[in-house]
Amino acid sequence: METIRNLVLSCLDEFSIDDDKLIAELNCIIDKFGDEVCPVIFSVLTHLDLTPDQAKDYWKQVVSHRKSMSESLGWGVNLRTAICDYFCTINKSMKNPIIIEICVLEDALYSLRYDSLTGLHSRRTFDEIFLRETERANRYGQELSILFFDIDDFKKVNDAFGHLAGDSALEHVARIVIGGIRAIDIAARYGGEEIVVILPQTGKADAFVVGERIREKVENTKFDYKGQLINLTISGGVATLPIDATDAECLLKNADIAVYKAKEAGKNNVVIYSENRRRFIRVDFITDLRVKEVYSEENIVAGETKSSDLSAGGLLFKSDYSIDIGTKVQLQIPTGISDNPLLIIGTVVRVEKFNSNQLDIGISFIEVDNAVKNDLSKYIRKCICEKKTLDKKVNNKQL
Repeated sequence: METIRNLVLSCLDEFSIDDDKLIAELNCIIDKFGDEVCPVIFSVLTHLDLTPDQAKDYWKQVVSHRKSMSESLGWGVNLRTAICDYFCTINKSMKNPIIIEICVLEDALYSLRYDSLTGLHSRRTFDEIFLRETERANRYGQELSILFFDIDDFKKVNDAFGHLAGDSALEHVARIVIGGIRAIDIAARYGGEEIVVILPQTGKADAFVVGERIREKVENTKFDYKGQLINLTISGGVATLPIDATDAECLLKNADIAVYKAKEAGKNNVVIYSENRRRFIRVDFITDLRVKEVYSEENIVAGETKSSDLSAGGLLFKSDYSIDIGTKVQLQIPTGISDNPLLIIGTVVRVEKFNSNQLDIGISFIEVDNAVKNDLSKYIRKCICEKKTLDKKVNNKQL
């Protein structure tokens, strides 16, 4: 919609003194993009909020009205004059219009639509777009995800380097967010150091991948403020319609809850909302796995696990050997992301009998440094993308 608006504005500026050419060019845009263009034309020129069907009908009537006025007066009537006369004397939707240059109006509208500091959409614009996109997703049975970001320890940045540094840090993160999303996605400054992203037609796993890429980019991009390098990280939450909610308010609330859980889990991570105890997205993980008790040299488990799943917060695998709950263990996890296996400390939190010979062992990670966390995130993203590609191939074969 923003692209169409820019095309209309450019057209109005280029053909401001040639109304016949202006109308012809606007009709070309309508032919190319469809009836969605007509409401944009009237929104720009009148600020009336019309449906595509209404606007299409009015456009035809306005063009016809201009032609009739021109023939009666004996000169080419300006399109804006014809629009004003039509809506004041015939349609009567307008009672007291004012005359203002479009550039002046657009500057005023821009300040309402966008945050002056970050260039992100404003909270007001976000609320309008989010409600519309939620209604659209529900109407057409589509998925819609929300990414909710919060800059970690932002107050410490302000306290240590000053509020101007905080503003600059927020701009820095906003640029990374904008660079990490699609043209159809909407990023907005929700308030303070909070940024939200609307991801239309996007499921939970894909939204998680987007969030992780942005999180990792923020962590790995050094922020230089007047020669001082400041390490920035963000925590994120993902919620998806209709899995997690069916209305805009609840969806946003659940994404915010996921951010809170990300903060609780140590910050600098992205958590998916879930009503159950799982906070992190999980992927299938079948590989050689070695587990040993901390301070011991002997492996408790060594060899290929039959079935397991992995997340940024823990690991579930099947074992022929029991391990006491509460045991602190060291895991060697090969992922292929780095040359050496990842070394992670965790605690056994679950031991359940799977069948007569095997047990389900659940381990919660308790000591994960940033480098290992990033490798885990890369591996999980890789698994999600590979599964998506495989699923697409299977679906194509079935078709």
